[in-house]
Amino acid sequence: MSGLVIRNADWIVTVDRDRRILRNGAIVIQDDRISFVGKSDDLSESCADMETIDASGLLVLPGFVDTHVHNTQHLGRGLADECDIPKQLLERLYGYESEMTPEDAYWAARACQLELIKAGTTCFLDPSSYYPGETAKATGESGMRGIVSRTAFDVHNTTIGKMPSKNMFRETLSEALERAEETVLRHNNTYDGRVKAWFALRILAGCSDDLCRGIRLLADKHKAPIVMHASESRDEIVASRLSSGFSDVERLEHLGVLGPDMVMIHMGWASPKEISLAQKHGFKISYTPSTGFRLGMGDTGFGHFPEMAAIGVTVSLSCNSAMSGNYLDMVRLMNLGAGAMRATRLSAFIFPPEEMIEMATINGAISMGAESEIGSIEVGKKADLALFDTRTAEWRPLLNPLSNLVHSARGGAHTVIVDGKILMIKGKVQTIDEDKTLAECQRRGVIIAHKSGLDRVTQSPWPRQ
Repeated sequence: MSGLVIRNADWIVTVDRDRRILRNGAIVIQDDRISFVGKSDDLSESCADMETIDASGLLVLPGFVDTHVHNTQHLGRGLADECDIPKQLLERLYGYESEMTPEDAYWAARACQLELIKAGTTCFLDPSSYYPGETAKATGESGMRGIVSRTAFDVHNTTIGKMPSKNMFRETLSEALERAEETVLRHNNTYDGRVKAWFALRILAGCSDDLCRGIRLLADKHKAPIVMHASESRDEIVASRLSSGFSDVERLEHLGVLGPDMVMIHMGWASPKEISLAQKHGFKISYTPSTGFRLGMGDTGFGHFPEMAAIGVTVSLSCNSAMSGNYLDMVRLMNLGAGAMRATRLSAFIFPPEEMIEMATINGAISMGAESEIGSIEVGKKADLALFDTRTAEWRPLLNPLSNLVHSARGGAHTVIVDGKILMIKGKVQTIDEDKTLAECQRRGVIIAHKSGLDRVTQSPWPRQ
């Protein structure tokens, strides 16, 4: 019998409908799917000849699903620190993107996915770049599961500032729509279905009403969802009201764009009406606490993520990018996301470990419309798994693996499997040349920082010797 068997797992956290936690558990994988989940003692004798992973001392989880990862920003780590949102977007981020080449974008995506795999993430949603093809190619090679999309802007002088002068930021309405559609036609359901393509409205300040309506028409035509940043900061809310008379989500309601096939990223400044619109239309929320902390956006004080989750809105977790949240570690993010809401509400009972793990797994799958395929460990689902070693100091004593994972563990998986294929084992990624990728990431990152003039903002005021 061919396939892969994981046996003797100390803990299997299934996140299935019954939320079962198995001791001395086993999982059998045939081709790309799970064919058995249960006790090691109940394994069929026919499994004896299968390739085996001895999971003694390990915790097995569904692979993390990160609903907001900008792959191509990975070479810009450190270029957008210590600045507010308008400067972060228009000067730092778009300044960096202005100097990228397609080859830079490809290597950035490789480095990004290397970090994701090492953290136990198996699937990501990339909410737009100018190089979705390079991200798709890197995903095909890394073995990850991912969604790509192309940036669409047609407003060049926005209420938060002017877009850069490079041609890529100066597209017309027809060009933006044509290139967004081309991305979906070219990349959706590629690499054995691991790569999909969506439409994106990256920042609404840069999108005309006609672009918003046009993207909705294309999404309906191709049955491809929409991802966007919305109600991210006070600056953007004020800008939206100045230009349209509405906040972000209210504007989309007015335009007839809202639907259940949408993921709204951030939403830390969502108004009560926008929260009610989430409930009404069924769109999903991607909670990105690390970005709010680093940029001081105030969403931890003004955001209503526990309340949205409590009324049935699907809330998932996301790390953002090396230029915004600065790290792509979902374990670290779960701790931060729970702690932020507890601290501002003076309650130790908000976002317990179980809910954070749901947000990092099955809720991410629901947000991507993929809950029948990924997000939990169940027979018939895709074999996307993350294994963590509990035989380290921060895991001892181990009484409740969910609590240890969220409250005390460090990020870093032991083994990662996607589509039944081992992408990393014992901390060693099999599908990406780590040394070469990191060296290339360093070389290209230094060049882009210099070309963009942003290397000046990375220097500490402390004197160098």
